[in-house]
Amino acid sequence: MDIAIEYEHGKYIEFDGDEITYFLGVNHEIKWKLYRGLKRFSTGKNLSDFEENVYGDDGIVIKCDDKKMKAKDLPIYFLDCRESFLEQYRYSKGSMVQKYIDSMEDDFQVNRQIESINDDFLKLEVGLQNRFSQVLTHVSPIIKPLTYKEMIKYFLELSYYENDIPYPVEMMDISMLVDDYCRLLKAELIRAQKKTWFCISNPSAFISKSIFPQFIESLKKIGKETGLLHIFIMSDDYFVFPFKGQDIPNTVILYDSYQQLPDYGNLVESLARYYPNEVEFNESDLTRSLYRIIPYIGWKTNTNEVYLKPKDMILLKVTSQLLNCFSPIKCTELEDELSELERKFLLS
Repeated sequence: MDIAIEYEHGKYIEFDGDEITYFLGVNHEIKWKLYRGLKRFSTGKNLSDFEENVYGDDGIVIKCDDKKMKAKDLPIYFLDCRESFLEQYRYSKGSMVQKYIDSMEDDFQVNRQIESINDDFLKLEVGLQNRFSQVLTHVSPIIKPLTYKEMIKYFLELSYYENDIPYPVEMMDISMLVDDYCRLLKAELIRAQKKTWFCISNPSAFISKSIFPQFIESLKKIGKETGLLHIFIMSDDYFVFPFKGQDIPNTVILYDSYQQLPDYGNLVESLARYYPNEVEFNESDLTRSLYRIIPYIGWKTNTNEVYLKPKDMILLKVTSQLLNCFSPIKCTELEDELSELERKFLLS
């Protein structure tokens, strides 16, 4: 699917994506504007006069295969901190828990149980009326039947149990939320039957590196099973993740410009043309090295010193040349593992 997202008036990020897209690189400003714009778009509200100065009077434009999308047709969920996990577990407007609970209003078994409660209410009403009749001649009590919405409004509380003791949901560890979160998301996708975007910003800031890969695999599985989910991951820094060669064409690098990477085979051919000597790439090693150096493509500081392994430094310089992004980079240490040609290449 060809996707175009407007992050400022007339400025777009355009890329091809269906399952997952990674937005990485040194241009944190564009990533922030992209994330900010998606959040604003998801509200579905008209722009204020001030916001029109940023996005134009035609609103925030998102296109999928040249079709201009509307917020009501493209639900977007966001994760950028621990609180953004928890808000989906509160019975509040728009949360996944709220939608899931509301969806049970027409459930046959639930309605049978409510009818049973109302039958007991009716018995209680008769008993109260008999008591009233012993004292009052003209006034008699009536108990209104219970509805599902009233039950949720007045009696619902959400909690979790630890050692058989109930605690507020807000006290839960994120590691305890992930599996249920995925089940809630899948239930909502099946209910709504709408193409849905799921945006994660700087995951290393709020979710552990041991849990995150499992979480993404679960989201991917949901996407494959439903055909309705596209995952976006934005990160300002390198984050530990088991990237594979198949992730490379799903990666958009943001620097002075931006570039979506080609598939693994084409990337290897391009890198080999720029490499200082003949080289045979191992897919696993190259992929790990590539994602280690991406946060430094186009990176500029006062010293321009980058502390990476020498082989990573070679790849950084080659990739920068390939992207026509010639950043002044100083290599702080040249170890013996480099060939003479590689050493000269780094020092040139």
